[in-house]
Amino acid sequence: MSNFNNKLFKRLRLNHAYGQLIALIFVPIMILACVGAALVLSEISSSAKAQQRFAAIAILSRYQPTAEQLMQRLATSATTQSDAENILQNMLNEKHLLSAAILDAQNNNHASVGYLSKSKWPGIPTQKSFFGPLPDKQNNIYGLRLNTGPHQNMWLVIKLDNQPLQISHYRVMIVLITTGLLTLLLLLICLNFYSRRWIAPMYEIRMQLQRLNADTLDQHMVINSTGELRLLQRDIANVVKRLHFSFLELREHTEQTEDDLRRTLDTLEVQNITYKQARDQAISSNQAKSVFLANISHELRTPLNSIDGFIHLMLRQGNLSNDQSLYLQTIRKSSAHLLALINDVLDFSKIDAGKLELETAPFDLEEVIFDVMDMLSPLAAQKQIDMAFYYAANIPQHVTGDVLRVKQILTNLISNAIKFTPDGEIIVRVRMEHSDPEQCLLHFSVQDSGIGLSGTDRKRLFESFSQGDASVTRQFGGTGLGLAISKQLVSLMHGQIGFEDNQERAPTEKGSTFWFTAMFGTGAESGIQHPEFPEIHVVSYLAHPATANVLRSYLENYQVRHTETQSILDLFSRLNSLSHDPENTWLIVDHSGDTEALLKEIRGRYQGNLAVYGYQMTLDPSMLTEFRARPVYQPLSRTALIHLLDNKPLFELEQHDDFKDRDLHVLAVDDHLPNLIVLEALLGELNVKTTRALSGQEALNILQHNIDQGLKPFDLVFMDIQMPVMSGIDTTRAIRSLESTLDGMRMPIIALTAHALADEKQKLLKVGMDDYVTKPIQIEQLIQILTHWTTDKFAHPALQADRTPYIDGLNPDILNWKQSLQLAAGKEDLAQDLLRMLVESFPTELTEIQQLIELEDFPQLEHVLHRLYGATRYVGTPRLQQVTGDFEQFISTLRKERRKADGQFIQDTLHRLDELQLVIHEVSSAAQQILNN
Repeated sequence: MSNFNNKLFKRLRLNHAYGQLIALIFVPIMILACVGAALVLSEISSSAKAQQRFAAIAILSRYQPTAEQLMQRLATSATTQSDAENILQNMLNEKHLLSAAILDAQNNNHASVGYLSKSKWPGIPTQKSFFGPLPDKQNNIYGLRLNTGPHQNMWLVIKLDNQPLQISHYRVMIVLITTGLLTLLLLLICLNFYSRRWIAPMYEIRMQLQRLNADTLDQHMVINSTGELRLLQRDIANVVKRLHFSFLELREHTEQTEDDLRRTLDTLEVQNITYKQARDQAISSNQAKSVFLANISHELRTPLNSIDGFIHLMLRQGNLSNDQSLYLQTIRKSSAHLLALINDVLDFSKIDAGKLELETAPFDLEEVIFDVMDMLSPLAAQKQIDMAFYYAANIPQHVTGDVLRVKQILTNLISNAIKFTPDGEIIVRVRMEHSDPEQCLLHFSVQDSGIGLSGTDRKRLFESFSQGDASVTRQFGGTGLGLAISKQLVSLMHGQIGFEDNQERAPTEKGSTFWFTAMFGTGAESGIQHPEFPEIHVVSYLAHPATANVLRSYLENYQVRHTETQSILDLFSRLNSLSHDPENTWLIVDHSGDTEALLKEIRGRYQGNLAVYGYQMTLDPSMLTEFRARPVYQPLSRTALIHLLDNKPLFELEQHDDFKDRDLHVLAVDDHLPNLIVLEALLGELNVKTTRALSGQEALNILQHNIDQGLKPFDLVFMDIQMPVMSGIDTTRAIRSLESTLDGMRMPIIALTAHALADEKQKLLKVGMDDYVTKPIQIEQLIQILTHWTTDKFAHPALQADRTPYIDGLNPDILNWKQSLQLAAGKEDLAQDLLRMLVESFPTELTEIQQLIELEDFPQLEHVLHRLYGATRYVGTPRLQQVTGDFEQFISTLRKERRKADGQFIQDTLHRLDELQLVIHEVSSAAQQILNN
């Protein structure tokens, strides 16, 4: 309310003296004067009307007897109407009387004077003996009943003039106006005196104060007022003098301070020069670190590529024994572990530079988790630690995400659990936290029975270069980067990571539990499809309770008849009853104690199928061969159990797609000969012909020779980036320059690099390369590259002469149906289902994108665009994939540059949304031609 009053006072200028005088004195007096005048006029008018009424009553009373006699004579015909009017003529001598008449109840005129016969009197209220005043043409009419007999109702009616009333009203108004003007004049005189006495000196004081400044504080102030204002002016003058003296002191102090500040700034300038030099040195060191990391990445990954490739080639040989296969698998796991350590160091650099980004691709989550545990199983076997893996039944087997980063997080957590657990067990669990039709939030936990952590160590657990035991003589190794990197990766996966002390959950337990959540994309698959083996009977004895629970759960899902023994003696007592159906019976025993004596005792009683559960490095292959036992490696794998129940071989050669029908010819450029040998061998398995080039110049010579001979150009070029003399980037530029001289020739060039920075791909694409493969190369990567880049649009120009850029009337940039079939492994039904799901998701995705833009929720918008971009990678929609990817990269600049969205950013976002809507409309229209057929 106070704010409203302040605004009202300012608007009406009531905070000034004149405004207050008018509002507090002049306006109330004028209001009282107007009200008094209205009351006086009202009272005078009422008095005049009452006076006229009394006069009318007196006139009617005086002439009532005469009127009654005239009516009696008229009734007896003793007098005519004209005589009666003559008698009534005397009434006109009354003051202000205009006319008179004798009327009956029907308003008939029996006699009248001063009244026009054509005019008609107003209606007479017959129920009253006296009436009036009745207004009639600015006059008043009064009437009185005459006593003329019981059967006659006659009235004497007169009309009085209102002009005297109006004249008296005007006289009173003139008197009131005169009085008001005199009052107003008196108020103005008082106001003038008040303003000269009080207001004018106040304004003079204000003007003097406004003219004051730092240079005029010592000037004398003229004082012309009297009374209290004079005292006030004198006090203000004294204050100004004191301010002048204080200002002089402040000026001296300021000059001294400026001198001190100038000397301080000179000192700071010298320090800034030193700091700038130190900063330049730090920037130079950081650049050198980046270059070193890029180089060390190449130098470390290049031999790892050769090791991994040759191991893969040796495993493809069909004449290897189980021992040789086991040794090679162990070497491959060690190589993968070394690669994970390298990735930790390189990822820390990427996180520090803000260039870490995630890839999106479908993968088998259960297989990924088991691969990590299998890779780390030798470390657990050395400490005799039991490992188990729980995978909830409602979790999809295939999800969409960054498989390498998931492996990296799990590797860090499980390796830490093994490192800090002297004995006991490690249990990995995966369960569903939240799910919807397109994505799911999974909860991973790694529980150990190790040494745990103190309260101080927990606070800095996820910091860089931090460990639970930071002393120099610590017994546990490691870089201290694993958990810090895992925290960043989990954040990029829209999840969280944390730690729990097992003793807080149960006082009898020891160790700790690390957990994290991550968001993954899902498809139509709802869960794991379980095979059924109702004819199989399994008898088991496993000493580790967690592994026994996992085995029991798996066998229940497979409809297997399962007998679980509680001890070795219980197992021996059941062996004799298993001999009636040895082919469909499996005995699974734990590797513990004297395994050889245990197997010998079992074979003395049972000759059927036998499996021994334990770690690879602890199970002696020769002992297993001697007792005709099959190994089941710890941790227990669903795939290994299914192979056991199906009685399949322990190691199966992987079957890959064959590109023999395409007659592909690939040029491989790398200065490291072992890498070329591995790449050539891997491509050879896929029936792809390979031509080697040990340098960029040699590759250019080969291409020029093929052009001169008129040979078919290469279908694909694998280009190493870091080569001496001519790098891969320079060679690519030279190839693109050579292609520009030929009409229609363009070969897809795929970068082979060990560099790990996130912006590396963008740099390579800008110089003319088409895709990016990180070493060490896997055969799955080669299959994906060959499938994607060896389509018809990259064929020789002569072979494209008879082909139009449209397939069945469709623009391949909008909807490439051949590419959709290739991505669906040639299955047309699957390709149509993927296309239909993509089109059906468009309305929901567009609505959510528009809402997020209106709410300016750009982190969630980036997540939605990333989800849509991931969906486009499984359908041949090149234009939509490009627009969605560019849109996502544009929105991600807010997060990467850590800035807020301004008006220009929102306008650009809306422009990209319009472009996305247009492309989605084109894809939807093109998809109807295929889905409606």
